[in-house]
Amino acid sequence: MNAGLLFYFARKTSLCQKQLSRYTEYYDITVSNVKICAKEEGLRPAMGNLISSLPVVFLVGDSPEGRPSCALPIFATLHIPLTSSGEPRGVLRLKGTEKTGYLIESLNQAIVILPDLPAEMMQMLPQACERLKEKFGLEGEPPAPEEIDYEALVESSMNRD
Repeated sequence: MNAGLLFYFARKTSLCQKQLSRYTEYYDITVSNVKICAKEEGLRPAMGNLISSLPVVFLVGDSPEGRPSCALPIFATLHIPLTSSGEPRGVLRLKGTEKTGYLIESLNQAIVILPDLPAEMMQMLPQACERLKEKFGLEGEPPAPEEIDYEALVESSMNRD
């Protein structure tokens, strides 16, 4: 499945794109269209262009606060109501250590809003991709993290002649 990637006032674009592409490939999602938006008035047209032709768009933006700065304009454009605390209703929250991302779904499309912080983004991608897998009937999953037996490594290095 092809997906789009839109960077909004992002600074770590290369690293984010590399990590995002590598992770989503486990689910057979290919980032096929990448755009950069560095103007506030360009967000809606750029997003509209991607979402009109792709089932999934990853939106990666700067995050001076707890969530990407592009989240509120997207919520407003899509008429997503906010709670009294400013959180969107009916939208999956993706939790990182210090930041929050979102997964917005319609019947046959999804927008994944992520912070421009690779470590935070990588904490959110497993939950987002599992939901996309379920929604779109995708195959695959990321490999299990390799467990390293440090005691055995130390012992083997000590026994060398």
